[in-house]
Amino acid sequence: MLTILTDYFVIDESNFSALGDVFAIILCVMLVFLFTITYVSKGKRFHIFQAMIGMLFIAACSDLGWHAMVVDGGFSDTAIYILHFVCRMAVLSVLFFYCYYTIELIHLEPRGKRNSHVFIGVGLLLFVITEAIASISGLGFHRLDGTNFTNGYSLFRFTYFYFIGFCIFLLILYRKRVVTKIAYSIIAVFLICFVVLIVQLRHDQSSYTVITLTLPIIAVMYLLHSNPYESSTGAVGESGFNQRIEEAYKNNKELVFMCLRIQGFEGANTFTMSMRLEIFKYFKNIKRGVLFRVNGRLVMVFPKELNPDYVDVIKELCDAFDELFEKFRYDFKAMFFVSKDFLSKDNLYAELFDFMEPRLSYNTYYWLTDKDYDDFRQKQFVLSELEDIASLGDLDDPRVVPYCQPVYNVKAKEYDTAEALMRLKLNDKMYYPDYFIPLAEEHNYIHSLSMIILNKTCKMIKGFLEEGKKIERISVNFSMLEVRDDDFDKDILEVISNNNIPYSMIAIELTESQNEEEFELVKNCIEELKGYGIKFYLDDFGTGYSNFDRIMELPFDIIKFDRSLVIESAKDEESAYMVDTFAGMFKTLKYRVLYEGVENETDENRCIKMHAEFLQGYKYSRPIKMEGLGEFLSA
Repeated sequence: MLTILTDYFVIDESNFSALGDVFAIILCVMLVFLFTITYVSKGKRFHIFQAMIGMLFIAACSDLGWHAMVVDGGFSDTAIYILHFVCRMAVLSVLFFYCYYTIELIHLEPRGKRNSHVFIGVGLLLFVITEAIASISGLGFHRLDGTNFTNGYSLFRFTYFYFIGFCIFLLILYRKRVVTKIAYSIIAVFLICFVVLIVQLRHDQSSYTVITLTLPIIAVMYLLHSNPYESSTGAVGESGFNQRIEEAYKNNKELVFMCLRIQGFEGANTFTMSMRLEIFKYFKNIKRGVLFRVNGRLVMVFPKELNPDYVDVIKELCDAFDELFEKFRYDFKAMFFVSKDFLSKDNLYAELFDFMEPRLSYNTYYWLTDKDYDDFRQKQFVLSELEDIASLGDLDDPRVVPYCQPVYNVKAKEYDTAEALMRLKLNDKMYYPDYFIPLAEEHNYIHSLSMIILNKTCKMIKGFLEEGKKIERISVNFSMLEVRDDDFDKDILEVISNNNIPYSMIAIELTESQNEEEFELVKNCIEELKGYGIKFYLDDFGTGYSNFDRIMELPFDIIKFDRSLVIESAKDEESAYMVDTFAGMFKTLKYRVLYEGVENETDENRCIKMHAEFLQGYKYSRPIKMEGLGEFLSA
């Protein structure tokens, strides 16, 4: 055991193979070459990675050198000692950097990082001092006789196990902080290196020490620092795009962006060979330009300072793509802009692309304006507020303001129902549903808003009842996305129950389901909640495809005819007959009919003739704050 740890054996040059060191040198050169032509992350971990490669190169060259000197016999012992010491120090540095890199990789908290740095720093210092003392005192590497050298009593092997063992220990202990497959892959490579070193020790060998340290570097490059190019377009993946943004922002460098969406070419392998050649031809001459693929888009990014004529560069690209369009006839959208600090800070470029693309026409080139940035800032602000509202889960959140639109009861000739609406009040500015509802649905915040409006509606109903107002119910809109949630029914019942009002005073508005799965969910939801007395409205009837068989299967209470049908019925007698027939059919089947979008007395009279039981629209009231509904209700 002492022999294994102290590295004591006579060095037999006939037993030494230069192959390991030569191979390590080739690999180091190859890695540097790959870094030169391949886009990689250049953050702190990458610079540590570079230092490891540099130290490995020095270790391999010095190891080859001192062995060659020993064989040649024409060099002084001092030169051999120095080169041997350089080799050992270079290897020790690599081992130290392994540990330092691992500490950065697992994102230790400050205290843990500090303790780990002390551990590896003290270890490095002790081993360097021990190695130096051993060499000077003659107990370490020295000439044994006229021809032979010995490693002496060196702790070099123990040092190897000390540092590599600590890396493995950290990766196992903090494996949840690293992608599992990455952590175990690195550990596996370290273990392979252990095996190689042990086999080498059994044969009094040192030929493959440096190469065992090269293998983990190759593994780390592949797992963490590679950004492979697509063979179809030459584009780098999205992770490379994110790293480019981070690097430029850190170094305060401006970038120029060209974002290109080609219709039908979202996938990596959908480009024809001729298309690939054309795209590559137009992008390849931009100085330090890198082509990325971001969510199906091609995004050319290049430094502004190296391309001061970037406006002319963009113009040339536009002219080139005009030719490309004429040749291939694939529709595209292209936008251009220079990086902004507020975008780079949180890397919001992908979100900006998503925001701007629907605004652009096909086959156009567009430079972003200050208004575009302001609109995007506003969207991000509203989105952050929606996220905060959802995370807090406060059903009385003051940012969600309850509005409503009174509904006129034709038979009773009074207002006894209403539709609940909502606004967002953020920084004293009111936002309307057509702006924030799509955002809330897209990012899964809609249920939080619906629960707040339901809760505030229940509170308002309770207040109206305490005032002695006559009110039948208020309907609340819910998204089909919410109905998919297993807890939807429970959430609805819990809010109503907590406000101590009858379940029948709440109605739920849903739009028509478009697929079988949603249809079954809606059906089960309605059947469950109707058992408690909750009413259901089919909202927006007439706005799209309607499956009457499915509608008939769902026990809705009220069918809401969309404003578009009110307008259609005013065109001619045939249109009026069609709408009247629909309404009459629903009435025969015991559904009640509500027309929305009634704006004048003519609309009102026509809708009453078409079996209307409820009317809603600007003729009666615009949307108002819900507390104002009391003025419409009878005492």
